[in-house]
Amino acid sequence: MKKKWDITPPDKHKQLIWAEKLNLSPITAGILIKRGWTLDDAAAFLDAEQQDFYDPLYLPNMQAAVARIRAAIHKEELITIFGDYDVDGITATVVLYKTLQSLGANVEYYLPDRQREGYGIHKESITKFIDKTKLLITVDCGIRSSAETEYASNYMDVIITDHHLPGQQLPEAVAVIDPKREDCDYPDKNLAGVGVAFKLCQALWRNIKNEEFTKYLDIVALGTVADIVPLLNENRKFVKMGLSSINNIGLLALINLCGLQKNEITAAHIGFVLGPRLNAVGRLKHASIGVKLLLTEDKDEAAELAQFLDEENKIRQQLVESTFQEASKIVQDNDYDKSAALVVAAENWHPGIIGIVASQLVEKFYRPTIVISFDKEGLGKGSCRSIKNFDICDALADSDDLLVAFGGHSMAAGLTIKRADLNLFREKFTQYAQRTLSTEDFYPLLNVETVLQPEDVTKKLITDISRLEPFGMGNPAPLFLCSEVKTNSIKKIGKDAAHLRFTFSVKNKTYAAIGWRMGEYADKLQNELFHFVFRPGINVWNGKEYIQFEVKDIKIDEGDYPTHDEVGYLYLFLKKMMPLNKNTSKQNIIDVIRQYGQFCQKPITKQKIMYCLKVLSEIGIIKINEKENEIEFLPLPKEKKDINASKTFLQKYRNN
Repeated sequence: MKKKWDITPPDKHKQLIWAEKLNLSPITAGILIKRGWTLDDAAAFLDAEQQDFYDPLYLPNMQAAVARIRAAIHKEELITIFGDYDVDGITATVVLYKTLQSLGANVEYYLPDRQREGYGIHKESITKFIDKTKLLITVDCGIRSSAETEYASNYMDVIITDHHLPGQQLPEAVAVIDPKREDCDYPDKNLAGVGVAFKLCQALWRNIKNEEFTKYLDIVALGTVADIVPLLNENRKFVKMGLSSINNIGLLALINLCGLQKNEITAAHIGFVLGPRLNAVGRLKHASIGVKLLLTEDKDEAAELAQFLDEENKIRQQLVESTFQEASKIVQDNDYDKSAALVVAAENWHPGIIGIVASQLVEKFYRPTIVISFDKEGLGKGSCRSIKNFDICDALADSDDLLVAFGGHSMAAGLTIKRADLNLFREKFTQYAQRTLSTEDFYPLLNVETVLQPEDVTKKLITDISRLEPFGMGNPAPLFLCSEVKTNSIKKIGKDAAHLRFTFSVKNKTYAAIGWRMGEYADKLQNELFHFVFRPGINVWNGKEYIQFEVKDIKIDEGDYPTHDEVGYLYLFLKKMMPLNKNTSKQNIIDVIRQYGQFCQKPITKQKIMYCLKVLSEIGIIKINEKENEIEFLPLPKEKKDINASKTFLQKYRNN
């Protein structure tokens, strides 16, 4: 998949000012500058753990919810938490359950079966609570369940806590807590479901034991990262504090099983190692097993449950791979990849893994994607994943006449559809994507912070960059560009030779690089000049630490643009010209081109020479007078000029 690289010159003067004020390296300060922070906001971002939590009472209906829950506790009424089967729903259930237990409540929880019941509240589920539960509290669901809430309210009081977009009408309930309500003034609209549940817990602890409400932030962090909400604002505080205080016995058992260390857990570990194992059990068996893991206080039981989750995850991985291969074949056999969107469907796909398959299809084809699994009765459950600049919920709303139900976020959603409506829906959905997206939208964008020389990548810099963690949605790990390298050695590694490892040398020093799932480049890069985008990291091998360049994308230099050295050679030539023309600092461009053409040891086009002159002009070496067709030599700079400060020079990386 061809990617676009977005890279602009750094503001070096501003970097130095920020670096001093924030006690950062100029490179790290430049990351914050390019992401649009003000200096004050950047300082708050770096000290997220020191910022106060927002008052939970900013959320509409919070006071009513707290009053009803306290009354239920006082009357010893049964409270039932109605959760969801993904990691966000599991963790939201656990955090609220533990808090209510700590406050002396009589509390139970219920998570629907993914295959039999599907997402959200259903009347069939509610009947299980009649004449038993006095107060039903939803977490991570319910905001669009008006009919179901009305039915439940005939038998019990209902409190909705959710973070999804509301419909046109809010459910009738004792309280409807959702930061995305139109009348909500809460400062952070991007809380996960577990974040909203946590705010309810914070409100419940007010005026009792104020310090108690932070006890379960490790679980809040787990759900927040897994739900892929922006790791900014209050979410950032949740995750930073949670990762630094992991104490949950079940979570520790899972960490140990995965061969990780408690004090080294990052958001990436949650997203790619821990979260998928919790998700797997909700996809294939029942999410209540994940809740049990996070609720248990028994280390032996925790180890046993963690092992079960790991085994389920291996089964899930096999199912995902086979389904992904089938779905990819459908896309290619039907030329769906030549259209603006993908809608693929089959009967034999496990509905619990189609969301992962949809994400993988987006990664492969970079199109808004819907994967649908039909049951024998012809009713299909679909998972939807989007790309930048495409709100998939708006797209589904455009076809709501063909859907039984739908809901979700701008980037991910779910739907229910009848088989008879599939072809018309595919046509209508694809046409909407065609109208909405431009040609440029079909190429994923890599935001590159700056060009780094390999010698700039030090352990100190990597430590400095780590102050920006946790990385994730809204706060991606910074990427850098290493340009114009050739490999010393290169080989494919791993199962099926899927990965790439190579070394390269600059200024007599050798560096190591690795590219996951990039084994195809091993043959292409032999003896080629190329550029690569990377994330710097530390690898440990045989007890020794060394810097590793984790490659994210590669472009072979096609020779259309001058290299760094070619611009440098022209600069050296201009320095030699100056003493030969002591009476003037100006030179005719045509003369420069002619003389340089003779000076060069290898042929160079007029176009490349003009390109080099423009680069030198942008970094303050010369001044070009196009009207007089002249260049003027500026005073020789005292400091070393950086070619990568030229927009024209950086253009080569965007266009290669």
